[in-house]
Amino acid sequence: MIAHSFGRELLERYGSPLYVYDLDKAERQAKALFELLPKSAQVLYSVKANPIPELCAALKTAGCRVEIAAPLELRVVLEAGFAPDQILCSGPGKTASIVREMLLAGVTHFSCDSWYDLERLSAVALEAKKPANALLRLQVSGAPSGSVGVGAMQSHFGADPAELLNGGVARVGALRGAELAGIHIYSGGQIQSADKLAGTFEHAIRVAEEIAEAGVALRLLDLGGGFPWPFGTSDTPVDISALGEKLKRVNAQRRLTADAELWFESGRYLVASCGTLLSTVLDVKVALGGKTHIILDTGMVHLGGMAGLGRIYRAVASIEPLAGPDGGTLQSADVVGPTDYALDYVARDTSVPSLKAGDAVAIPNVGAYGLTASLVAFAGLQPPAEVCCRGTSVVAAHRLRMGHERI
Repeated sequence: MIAHSFGRELLERYGSPLYVYDLDKAERQAKALFELLPKSAQVLYSVKANPIPELCAALKTAGCRVEIAAPLELRVVLEAGFAPDQILCSGPGKTASIVREMLLAGVTHFSCDSWYDLERLSAVALEAKKPANALLRLQVSGAPSGSVGVGAMQSHFGADPAELLNGGVARVGALRGAELAGIHIYSGGQIQSADKLAGTFEHAIRVAEEIAEAGVALRLLDLGGGFPWPFGTSDTPVDISALGEKLKRVNAQRRLTADAELWFESGRYLVASCGTLLSTVLDVKVALGGKTHIILDTGMVHLGGMAGLGRIYRAVASIEPLAGPDGGTLQSADVVGPTDYALDYVARDTSVPSLKAGDAVAIPNVGAYGLTASLVAFAGLQPPAEVCCRGTSVVAAHRLRMGHERI
């Protein structure tokens, strides 16, 4: 929780609402994750979770590499100090021009979502005379449904593993501009136990072993992530401290891929806990029937606003007074945002202390998929400032620019 005096100081300086990112906490999270993984493993930060340069730089200090999907993210991570060979270009939306821009910037590793995507990479790399190491992303198939993240079994991402198991040697040998370095299997997010996480990685390694047995050499295995962390609430994080020992057992099962490098990915687990959204109560009113409504100056336009359209499950946010608990009686209330859209709820039927207009509140665990996953263009409200801190010192402050410019 941000200290009351420091939070008030930041609000007075940068305005409300305001995102605050604790860089020291992000570094500690990264180091904690490294301790759970095999010693030689690499951790890639998924920049889409939060593309603030100083946050990326903090994770670089902690030993992470990065996973990106667009030229804007490329510019961010280069500004943060990452070398091109520390970058994985991923995602299904890579056009030839994006691939070319990545290659010319020195990026050498690409996750390809299909065989066509792999052949496009190969053709552009051949034309540009630049090296390209490809990971073929594979669909999650054959894994126990209880050991994957929500929706992973129905995901449209990735290629059928049969494309490498059946005749893969010949297809790989026919590539001219790119080299198949390995595979990429992502089993979904928010996997809720160490046992289930270990199960997803065990399944991925089993698939890799089958591919290697079919004659396709693999020197890099990207096993994805799924490491869980709460979003927007003060809920106790899932304990995955047992993952380290479980991964030792899983890693020992490797035979044909024993020398392949292991990569893991994370966005939410690395940076969610470092972020807090500070907001101000605009009004408190009681509607017909006795329902209390607390109106904040933030909502779906700033906080995971894609959920405002009902397309993504909305977490119930924790609304914590910046001044800290006063020991008074809690009340049930709906906490809503400042727009005139009926679905602009921050939390429904939540228990909150007595609040009044002008009070400052904090929403924790929003360092990942907060502003970057919001409907920032809706209603024309100015995006909040985003402040990076170490202790009570401000390292950097940003504000997303909105508006149209003529082209």
